[in-house]
Amino acid sequence: GGSEPCMRRGLGVMAARVLAYHAAPAPCLARAAARARPGAAAFGDLARNRLPLAPSSSCGRRRNSMLAPCPEALKEEEASASYAPPTPPPRPYVPQRDDYAGAGALIPPDDASLPGGHVVLVDGMSMIFRSFYGWKNRAEPLLNSKGEDVSVQYSVAHAILGVLELDPTHLAVCFDAKGKTFRHEMFTDYKANRPPTPPELKETIPRVIEMVRRMGVPLLTTSGVEADDIIGTVARRSVERGLHVSVVSPDKDFFQLLGPRVRQLRPNGRNGDASKGADYDEQASNDGGMTPGTNGFGPHGFKELSARGLVPYTERDFRAEFGGLDPAQFVDLLAMVGDSSDNIPGVEGIGPKTAPKLLGEYGNIEGCVANATQIRNKRVRESLGSERGAATAHLCRSLVKIRTALSDPTINEPALPIDALGLTGKVPPADGGKGVGEYLERELEIASAADRWREACYAASRRPV
Repeated sequence: GGSEPCMRRGLGVMAARVLAYHAAPAPCLARAAARARPGAAAFGDLARNRLPLAPSSSCGRRRNSMLAPCPEALKEEEASASYAPPTPPPRPYVPQRDDYAGAGALIPPDDASLPGGHVVLVDGMSMIFRSFYGWKNRAEPLLNSKGEDVSVQYSVAHAILGVLELDPTHLAVCFDAKGKTFRHEMFTDYKANRPPTPPELKETIPRVIEMVRRMGVPLLTTSGVEADDIIGTVARRSVERGLHVSVVSPDKDFFQLLGPRVRQLRPNGRNGDASKGADYDEQASNDGGMTPGTNGFGPHGFKELSARGLVPYTERDFRAEFGGLDPAQFVDLLAMVGDSSDNIPGVEGIGPKTAPKLLGEYGNIEGCVANATQIRNKRVRESLGSERGAATAHLCRSLVKIRTALSDPTINEPALPIDALGLTGKVPPADGGKGVGEYLERELEIASAADRWREACYAASRRPV
């Protein structure tokens, strides 16, 4: 019955140590990316060398995690610790600026000189996992004449085709790379609660990636970081270019990127605002976006998006759901509440109802910690008022924050200009889509996707350049 308090106490010790050495996220990322470069200091080595967790002789347990397994080990560790608990400099919350456009980008609002365009960034792994487990809940998989299971390829192909039918100017599908990321270096139990990937899903992923590649859709992946961070960085770069960005994912983590030029398209999700997307589909008839409009995201209204299983979630939806908070405050909210899917515990005593109220009054984690003595709830007051609780909150924020300024050269200029994500010349390809159509119809035997692909290519070929 004492495992949860032990975990939180251990997390507090670990959090304070991580913050003492790695307060700023940018150096952490630089070290994480440098691990493959000869002569560069790898963050993993630095973490292991400077943040040792020696085995405790009093409890005789193996300490292979940054979480303390028992009270005896914690007492020994805290008594012998040579570090001083960090005191992060005050960072008062600054409300969202008028020129904030989303994903950390600042551009002049309504600047007519910006080129325009619509970038769609797809969370590829989320799409694959949703498809896989969706088919597992059905009675039978979809098999072709060769006995191959093409269920996930069927679902992903139609999802990509649904996105292409939105007429984006740019498109990319982002995938996680194999191996651990910089977040595992910060917190070794990050995502440790997830079950192993089923073998049949492991076999399916490369086949799906090959199918998407053949369809001419740009694929993005980078070792040491997650697809979320790739999406965040490319989204910021796109917005700074004057483009609008749609992130296709059900993951609530992307709420933090929302802004006037960034929205989320949630597969089979819900819309937090009863206006059903009227904030980005303003209509002269005031019909709440039920007919096509002319906005930076393209000519498709709420009804057409919903017909493709994509429910738009915008900045206005977020404010309606979270009591008027700015989307950027979602990082602090998620850090305090925690995220069980990623094994991020959050701050003890703070739940999804309490966190928005605290942030509405104090702005961010720093404000909550600085005013902890004023908080009425005793449990929350004690948690945020303790060094351990404050350190835990800061660590969790660093874990849940999507990076929007990765320095990895593979997703920045000149290796990856935003124009490289443009669909001109890719859809339709030089052969008009014939080769991909035959691949979908004859090799995978997904005739419905092949027909839809040909229709998408035809429509794209008639679109003005």
